[in-house]
Amino acid sequence: MSEAKAHGNGQTPLAPPDAFDLHLEQLNDDLVQLEEHGTKAECAHAIEGLEALASYIRYRQACLSHQIEKDFVRDHEERGVHMDDQTRGAAACVALARKQSPHGMRNYLVNCRILFEDTPHLAAACSRGEFTEAQAQAILTPLQDLRAQRRTEFDEYCAQNPDMFDSMGTRQITQTVRKFVLAYTSDQESIKQKTVEEDRNLTLEIDQQRGCIKIRGEYPLLPGMCLKRYLDEESKTLRKKGDPRTRTQIRADLLFSYMMIGEPSKMPVALNIGVIMTDRALFAGEREPALLEGYGYIPAQSVREWIGGHQIPNDLTFEQMEAKVTRENIEQIEVRTELARFYTAPGDQELISMDSKARLFPEKLKKFIAVRDRHCRTPFCDGTVEEIDHVKQYARGGKTTVSNGDGRCAACNKAKQAAGWYEYTTYGNGHSITICPGSAMSYKSTAPPATGYAHKPFPQLMRDGTWLQKLKERLWPPDDPECVAA
Repeated sequence: MSEAKAHGNGQTPLAPPDAFDLHLEQLNDDLVQLEEHGTKAECAHAIEGLEALASYIRYRQACLSHQIEKDFVRDHEERGVHMDDQTRGAAACVALARKQSPHGMRNYLVNCRILFEDTPHLAAACSRGEFTEAQAQAILTPLQDLRAQRRTEFDEYCAQNPDMFDSMGTRQITQTVRKFVLAYTSDQESIKQKTVEEDRNLTLEIDQQRGCIKIRGEYPLLPGMCLKRYLDEESKTLRKKGDPRTRTQIRADLLFSYMMIGEPSKMPVALNIGVIMTDRALFAGEREPALLEGYGYIPAQSVREWIGGHQIPNDLTFEQMEAKVTRENIEQIEVRTELARFYTAPGDQELISMDSKARLFPEKLKKFIAVRDRHCRTPFCDGTVEEIDHVKQYARGGKTTVSNGDGRCAACNKAKQAAGWYEYTTYGNGHSITICPGSAMSYKSTAPPATGYAHKPFPQLMRDGTWLQKLKERLWPPDDPECVAA
């Protein structure tokens, strides 16, 4: 036992109030009762309650951590020391109190500062236990690249759209916030990506303990994503054909074979990546970020460079290059590019639907759903879309349509086959489904908006001429006895 722990640093720990002890004892008794006699629904409800309580406690820890940092700054100012690093010592103090490594704790304190000084609405939501600590950090970390004014703007936008992050995993949350951030930092981000082109590298490290060679490297975004897409698709194809190797083993063997055998006379690799962006960002130079499938949001400027076949020099921003457009630049932009267009409903941000009479989803329909969903539709899962399946099972009368299809990772698609598990589509903002995992609890999953950061209000969907007809079909299905009797 350390001296600090044994003697308490000469300080007597503060005893919790008697009321707190009573509440804690009552909570413990209730949980023991649930563990022994609770139903699935009661246990699931208790888990949700405990998670909300844990989130509230983490919020209080953030309050205290921010106060510690302010005390350190105040003390250093009074003493006139560490003026170049006024928060020195605060991260280590908080890390020791939380029994964690001090590495990364400075970043945590920066997020606490943003939470309480720039984003009051988000802080209020955290105080209500609406966000876990991991979710709050996923929101705050990308905001570090913005000025305080922009952070406050984003906070107000979130307050106007309280369900903006519903059912999102931490990765999806980060991507949503990053999309907002990129609208103001696209120039710097694009320049940063071009430095990777200059710093590309590949190292082979000998690991004598495991008896292997570790390969590490950095590739620019475009060729790196093409390589990843090729290895992923080839490994998936070989696994479906019965290859006994795991997908990671197949990827390693494919990469090794190309390195050792060399590039064949006709490279059987299709450099095909998916990028989703608005026509305004592509042709009119707007700053709305583009979505690179399998990666996340990137500056629209980078995509314009890929399509135009011309890279902006590192010392020039897009606006600076526009100021001195030359004939050579114009000719380089006039290249032949294949663009796949997805249309949204009139006056809305949602992708229109596509139908099929087949039991299995056709490839183009699968692609459409994968583009729409982006991530596994199980709430809080950040997995990539690996399988496209019916929300309402085909055997139960579910149709092969976009509205009755969703994308899932392989694990979640198997989980939905459990006894008592039920899912159905619901009307609301975007493509929404309700998931009932057999515990009497229900969870909502909504596809992300095609553009923007949040879905438009529900009445906007009434502009779609087929909206009312689809609603009638949902309310009175053809096999409904009451409908037939009528």
